[in-house]
Amino acid sequence: ASAFFDRQRHDGRTRHTHTVVKIRRIQNRSLLSRFEAERKVMHQNRDTDTVELTCDYSWHGSGAVQPDHIAAGSGLMTQFGSEQGFYGQGNYSAHQASYSHHERYVYRSSDAEGDHRDAGGQYFHLLLVRVLRGNPLKTTEVWKPPDETGCRFGAVQDKLGQQFDSVEGGPHRPTSSGPYAPGEIGSDNSVIYVAYHPNQCLPEFIVTYTQNNT
Repeated sequence: ASAFFDRQRHDGRTRHTHTVVKIRRIQNRSLLSRFEAERKVMHQNRDTDTVELTCDYSWHGSGAVQPDHIAAGSGLMTQFGSEQGFYGQGNYSAHQASYSHHERYVYRSSDAEGDHRDAGGQYFHLLLVRVLRGNPLKTTEVWKPPDETGCRFGAVQDKLGQQFDSVEGGPHRPTSSGPYAPGEIGSDNSVIYVAYHPNQCLPEFIVTYTQNNT
């Protein structure tokens, strides 16, 4: 997890900008059992001889929720995701840690254990999550909000759960769609992954780090 974090933060400059304080391995047998059961069902529902099912690590910022509560509880629950997300209500995670490090997503605290949430705290906490992406729907666009008829998804989006198991979107910036334009300053573009069933996401590590003064 430490090596993965080092590769991800700010184009390989992690060791100059951030310092890993601790990494905690999450051991939640209930979440693991549900994840493995979901994987088995997905393989049964897909022709794995013609469709390659993917499972990747990605970063999740838990916002105002202490990561330990997610790790020790029921995991990432889709019903708590915002309906205003780029791809509707679901579990969002990012390929690049810099995306999840954004103040909109990262959990911060005044203590290394993360017990005392503090928006200006020196300690940052991210979840490293294994995502069962299956056969992802890949797109660089975002989905429009519901129209007056209440219809959110178009013909392609309706294939979720039928032909596709998740969404791979972007790259996007943390607060707006699409990557930075040429000449703009920013290093937190990322492809994001969205899963719509809680058992598709397995939190495996909590990474705690500080931001160095550079």
